[in-house]
Amino acid sequence: MTDSKTSQRENLSVLLASLQEVQNTIRSYDTKAQVVSIGFIFSLGLITTISSLAPELPKFNFILVCFSWLLGVLPIVMFGLVLYPSRSMAPKLGTRVQNLQRSFYLLEERFPTLDSFIAALDRSDWKIEIAYEIQKLSLLRDIKRKRFVWALRITGTSYALMLFVQLIRAAGFLNS
Repeated sequence: MTDSKTSQRENLSVLLASLQEVQNTIRSYDTKAQVVSIGFIFSLGLITTISSLAPELPKFNFILVCFSWLLGVLPIVMFGLVLYPSRSMAPKLGTRVQNLQRSFYLLEERFPTLDSFIAALDRSDWKIEIAYEIQKLSLLRDIKRKRFVWALRITGTSYALMLFVQLIRAAGFLNS
């Protein structure tokens, strides 16, 4: 085997390993978001139980209910945004590469028939195809990471504000 063929195989091997790492990282953000959001939902039950033990404040009930819903639902929505950005939400890649077929990720609208897909596979330069997928998925991974970090920040803020409300309620500062 020639050095050129060996080098091409090594390049493809490295590119495929990189692609797999990006895909695994994306899946890990999904898993983290699911686990943390479930933990948050369970903790809301505990916080609600503790809140129900505090004296009723009819004057502030409407405000407290709105505040509680905001603090309880917003973090869940944020974790949902981590779970559901799709490939279509990933930033578009401006590319001037001549032979990009986008054949690595099968889209029905791009290749409606088996023949069209096979023709694209025959024209594909796999270094270009895999590099495109790595870049596309890396951008998606970055979106998920940013959303996950924001969801954690909002969750932390929610916990802090819920603690604050419970403390001022328990201390009687809201009583008239």
